Amino acid sequence: MTDRRLEREAQYWKLTSLLLLTVAGLVIFALLFPVHATGLLIASLPVAVTALLVIRFQRNLMQEMQAEMQRQLPVDSDTGAISQAWFRRTLEQECRRAMREFSPVSVMHLIPVNPKHTLQQKNLVDELSQRMTRPGDIVALDTTRGLWLLLPATNEAVSGFAERVFNLINQLTEGSHLICYTFQPMADLSPIKVSDIFDQLESELEANTQAQLRCASEGFDMPSVTYSL
Repeated sequence: MTDRRLEREAQYWKLTSLLLLTVAGLVIFALLFPVHATGLLIASLPVAVTALLVIRFQRNLMQEMQAEMQRQLPVDSDTGAISQAWFRRTLEQECRRAMREFSPVSVMHLIPVNPKHTLQQKNLVDELSQRMTRPGDIVALDTTRGLWLLLPATNEAVSGFAERVFNLINQLTEGSHLICYTFQPMADLSPIKVSDIFDQLESELEANTQAQLRCASEGFDMPSVTYSL
């Protein structure tokens, strides 16, 4: 898709150049032949308008291409956090890895209490990244104004880490909720399950105007040996 857009972009540049050269040529002829100046200038007007429309369309196309390329980058250039699209991919991979390696995976969601505020700031991402030193630990953006933390292969100590993160964020911001949930390597572990559980937990916090820390862990039973990877 991007290659096709690049080809279209090149074609629009050629068309724009041709139209602008045509306008310039008509204006030059109008100056050289004053007798026909009025007719030549009138003829140049629709060509000039067409060139302006092509330039405007070309600019919109470039903005769309830049936005698409930004979405495809694994790291957000403004904050240094993993982009939302890459977070979804990584979450799916870690769910599969948890099943394969028979280890829990913890997910945290940081949400500002005030809906007008945002946690998607470079200084906050840097502070969190400095405290997440294990391979596989990531800080990621969400679709609105919060942040996700993904921590593979965790244990009961994750609650202590969640409390430290909660205290840190609320020192640096005016108030943020933190929801932490540890998923066991069961057969139904998937990004859909993660999303459903967090939707439920977040709905319980909607009425709270004070920062809240919620940390929970899934009950554990021996998983079925028939799960699919």
